[in-house]
Parts: sequence; C-alpha cells; structure tokens
Amino acid sequence: MTINRKRGATLALVAALTLVLVIVGLGFFFLLKIYGGGRELQHAVDAGNLNVAKQSMRRPFLRIFGLGSPDLNEPIHTIAKNNFMQAKDPAVGELDLLTYNRAVGQAMLVGINAASDNYGYGAPNPQGIANAKTLVNVLSDPSEGIGVTLAEKLKNDVQQDMNFSQIASITPMKMLNPGGPGAGAVSGQKEISYMARNFGTNLTIGQMVLPTEFVSGISPGFLSGNTVSKRTSVYVKGYSLINIPGITDSGTHPLMGVPLRPQEKPHLVATPEFYSNTTSPLPGGTQVDTRVPPNAFHSAGSSIELKSAQSTMARSCAIVGSVDVTGEYSASIPCGYIAIANGDGPSVSGAVQFTGPAGGMTDNAYGGGPRDIFSDLLMTPVYVTPSGNAMDTNLGDINAIKNFKADPANAGLPVPAALVNALDGPAPKQQAADSITPSTNATSCDNYNSTPTSPNANPNCYGNLDKMATTYGFALPDGSPSGSLTGLMAIEKYKAQVINPRPGGGPAIVTGLNNVCTGMKAFPLGGISHSEGIEFGTAPTLGNLISTFTGYGPSGSAARIIDRQIRTKIRQIKPEISDSEISAVFNQPLPMGTVRYIWMNDSRQVQLSNQSSLPTWINPTSLAPDGTVPAANNPSTFATSNWVAGNRNFVNIEEEQGYPSPWDCFGSGPDRTKSDMTWQRSSGFNCLQGILRFRNCVEANTDPWDCPC
Repeated sequence: MTINRKRGATLALVAALTLVLVIVGLGFFFLLKIYGGGRELQHAVDAGNLNVAKQSMRRPFLRIFGLGSPDLNEPIHTIAKNNFMQAKDPAVGELDLLTYNRAVGQAMLVGINAASDNYGYGAPNPQGIANAKTLVNVLSDPSEGIGVTLAEKLKNDVQQDMNFSQIASITPMKMLNPGGPGAGAVSGQKEISYMARNFGTNLTIGQMVLPTEFVSGISPGFLSGNTVSKRTSVYVKGYSLINIPGITDSGTHPLMGVPLRPQEKPHLVATPEFYSNTTSPLPGGTQVDTRVPPNAFHSAGSSIELKSAQSTMARSCAIVGSVDVTGEYSASIPCGYIAIANGDGPSVSGAVQFTGPAGGMTDNAYGGGPRDIFSDLLMTPVYVTPSGNAMDTNLGDINAIKNFKADPANAGLPVPAALVNALDGPAPKQQAADSITPSTNATSCDNYNSTPTSPNANPNCYGNLDKMATTYGFALPDGSPSGSLTGLMAIEKYKAQVINPRPGGGPAIVTGLNNVCTGMKAFPLGGISHSEGIEFGTAPTLGNLISTFTGYGPSGSAARIIDRQIRTKIRQIKPEISDSEISAVFNQPLPMGTVRYIWMNDSRQVQLSNQSSLPTWINPTSLAPDGTVPAANNPSTFATSNWVAGNRNFVNIEEEQGYPSPWDCFGSGPDRTKSDMTWQRSSGFNCLQGILRFRNCVEANTDPWDCPC
C-alpha cells in the first residue's frame, strides 16, 4: 500500500470515528436534554402541586352564605347556614378546608351539650339529641353532606387546575421546549388521599368548654381519647371517629375532623405512601367515596417536547399543612347566644314572652311620721270613761274617785284635790273627776280596739282618740301619700300596701297580689331588716341576680350548678374569654321586664345587649330551646328560695319606719313570697345556648292588717 493510500485510509477512519463520536455526542446531548427537561418538568409539577396543597385550604370553597347558587341542597343548606355562619373563613366568606374543622368542633360541642342535658336527673331532651344528630349529618351525610361536597370540589373543581397552573406554568421549559409554554395541568389525573391519620387537626380544645357532667360522668376519657398534643397545644385528632355517647357512631352519624398538620408546612409525599391512603377513613359510596374531606393531593402536569412534538407528563403528591397560628381554631360555638328574661313567662317557643306585670308594679311612696299615739301610748291600756270625760293609765285612780263618791259620808262633797290631780285628764281635771259616778265603767283602750276596723273595736276608744292625744300630748294618726313609686317587685308592692296605711292608723288592705309575679331586683331572699324602705331591691344586673340565689342557703346549691353551666356556655362561645370579661358581662344592667342576649360580635367581644343590637344571625322571634324544661324538683334547671312568709320577713317588720310593730293584727290568708331562677339549656343547635329567667312572686290574699302599733 502506498503512503497516499495509507494516509487516505487513516483520514477515512478518523472521519468515521469523528462521525460516530458526533452521533454519540448528539445522542447524549439529546438524552441529557430530555432528562434535564424531564427534571425541569418534574420540578414545575412539584411546585404546582405544592401550591395545590397550600391553596386548597381556602380554594375551592363551598358556596353557602354568599350570593349565587349554593353548593348544598336543601334542607342541609339552610341548616348549615343557620349554624355555621360564624365558622366561615373571613378571607373568603365561606366554609373551606381551613374552617371545616371549626364546623366539626361546633357540631361536637352541640352533641356534647345535648348528651349532657339533664344528666343525673333523668334522660336528656329527645329534641336536643335529634338536633345534635341532624347537625352531625349536615357534615357527614354520605350523599349531600358538607364533607362529601367539599371532597368532590377538592378533587374535581377547576380551581385546583388554576391552583396548579398558577405556579407550574411560570417555570420555563428551557430544555424541553425552549420558548414554549410551561407545564399545564392534566385535569383527568387529579387524585385525593387521606394521610397523617390520627395526627392533629387545626382545632384545639380545652376542658373549660366541656360541661362538667360530660367529663366527669358521661365520658371521662373524652379528651385523652380524641386529642393529640403538639408543643403546648392540644388538638382534636384527625381522621379518627369522635365518640359522643348517644350522638355519634360509625354508621349513620359519624363525626370526624381532618388532620391539617398544625404548625407544619405543606410538603411533597412519596407516591406509594399517597396511594396507600386513598381509601377514605369514612367511606361514603359516592363518586369520591368519602364523607370527610381529603388532605393530600395528586396532580399531573404536561409539556410538549419541541423536537418530537410529543407530550411529556410528570406527577406529584403533596399533603397540606397549617403553619400559621391564625389558621388554628378552638372548638367553639361562635354564633352561640343566651337569652335572659327578667320576668315571669311561659316556656319559650318563638319569642320570649312575659306574663303579668314583669316590668314591675306601682304604688304610693311612704308618707308619715315615725311614731303616733298607737305606738307611743296605746301599747299599754288607757282607761277611758264614757264620752271620754275622764281617762287615766291607772284604773285605780278612777276607782278611787268612784269609791269616794259611793261613800255616803262624802255626799255633796267635792272630789278632793289629791284624787282630782291623780287623774290624767282631760282638762279641766275637776270637771273630769266630777263626771265620774259610782256606776261609771271605764273602758280599757289599747291598739287592739282603738280603730273602727280592729277586731275588738270599741267606739269609746276610737271615738275619743283626739281627747287622748290632747291629754297625753301624742300625735294622732296622720299620713298621706308622698309621691308614687314605679317598677316595684311583687314583694315591694306587698310591702307598700302593708306599710303605707300605717301612718293613717289603717287598716291596710292588700289587693291584687294573689299569685302575682314580676321581674326581680337583687335582695336577700330570706328577709330584710327593719331599716329597709319599700324599694329595698338593688338595681338588677345578671351578676347580682345570680348571686342573690347562690348566696341563699335553700337556693345556693342549684344556683351554683346553673351559674357553672352558664359560664361554660359563654366559654363555648369564646373559649379564650377571661374571668374579668365574664364579670364585665355579668355587671351589665338587666332591668325588670326586659330580655337581654349574651353573644359575641365579629371583634370577638362578648356582650349583653337588647334585641335592637342583635346581629342578623340571631332571630329573637324563633327561639326553640331543646333542653329539659325547668322543673322545681330539678336543681340543674331551677333555683328557688321556696315560699317565705311575708310577715316579719319583708312586711310588718318590728321597728319598721320606727313603729314597734306596724300592725299587731294581721291577715290570716296566704302571706308568702318566693323568687325563682329558671334555666332551660339548649344544645347550641341554631346557635341557641339556653334561656335564663328570673321572677319574684307573691301570694297574699290577707284579711285587713289592723291594730296599729
């Protein structure tokens, strides 16, 4: 072979090797480009799916409260609207995955309240049990409940594609499709899963919101069995059945929260782990086969490879997390309210009604001096001869003159000065003494016979009161009204009717007080002191009315039970409320004959207000309490002073208005008063937490009060 041929062969070999290397290099280049493009696409899909997990907390949401066609069917829509309006997410104005557990917590407390009703005294009200189950069903109905409806939206709603594309599409496919569009969502590849089972929801709970009867009797292990702790917080356990005896079960009325991994960020999860949890912990039999929303999402994205014009797809799985503490909620009934009526009335069905003079009664103010002839003179007998010609507090003085005149030896002689001067009067005493004959009979006059209406009325006594007053220098009965009083409790009205006639000598006639009830002021239920006037009650507040009952022996035990229940109900409305905030509510006025409402505004301020200040979600004309109706033999619903005698405890008290005993003759008919605090619990269904009522009653149908003293 010539040298030229050798060189040509070498060049050909070099060219061939170079071509092979170029082809191999180009192959590696395109392979690396495809691999890099795939990684590029995977990163974009991961970012997009992480955004799905993040945004799914709020979007898509359920249309329940706002305008437009609701996502729920009737009657579930109306029930949800009437109960969960304050559990909605303020950022979107609707219920979403972030606030779903708020609704679960509210339904849980409603169920606990219903189960606790009347515990220890009988069965709970069946209506409360039924209402609690209804609210649970609103969440877990397998076909139309909030849980399955939200799950369907979280899987299939176009909002999820938007959440994905919002991030995935902004990442350029520099290696896969230079200058082309970013990754797009593959709608048909969306999947949902139920991960982190038994981890925490974003719902905290504390014992302060649970009725004592529930945690000490019905379900002592409730908190330990249904919660998990993380750092300093206690959360309701997610994807775990919440057991409320008599309310929830694993079949028809299951209640379950969603683990949203509080204080954690959303993150990617392995595909096998995702798919091992795609079966719902609460299957429903519908298209998504669940009764509870998911918390993990599978998304797919695709892009076009430029050279081959073929679609390339990547998949990603991610789980939610609620890193922000503002996304945590306490189990509560934020729309809850308590109605308080100061006055008697029937059981409530609709609006709170009053019977009788709930706002109080009217009468005259007391007018008169502190003492008179009855209290200063006639406490002991005064002996009065006919026509009041002579009188003395010592019958012996009159008898001495009678004996002097009966002695024949004294016939025609004037009565000696010593005997004349011994007489009390009237002046001139000589004339008084001369009027006495041996047959004169003196009448013993005292407060029992010296008024025309007294039981032993004697004309010689009441007909000569003016002469006695002149003789002894004491005031005659003299009293007249001193203005008028309004807003009197029944017992104050009774007191006015008994004491007002006393300055005029009486009698006191009690009318219109046979089984009459008014509202209440604060006062000692067992009796008052003689120094108290007609209006002895203190202006009522919720706090001092409750204290009126807790501080009185016969009513104290029952009143403390009711007080504790009311405070628990308030804490269910606002779990973080302080004792000082509750005291501020309790210190607000509660006038007789009025209805007030305890509720929490959007600024989370608990207040006591009248009807005109109520928010739109409280309809005071459609109250329907579902707890046990108050009964006197049930101390969890009824605190009473029991009947207390009016005489000497509230009326006709010794030394009242300065009289030793205003009346020594008092009626033999009914003479009693009582005060009641009644409490009808409600489960919190339709937000009503209970109705509290105060009343003061008098049963007085007495004969005239007389014999002033």
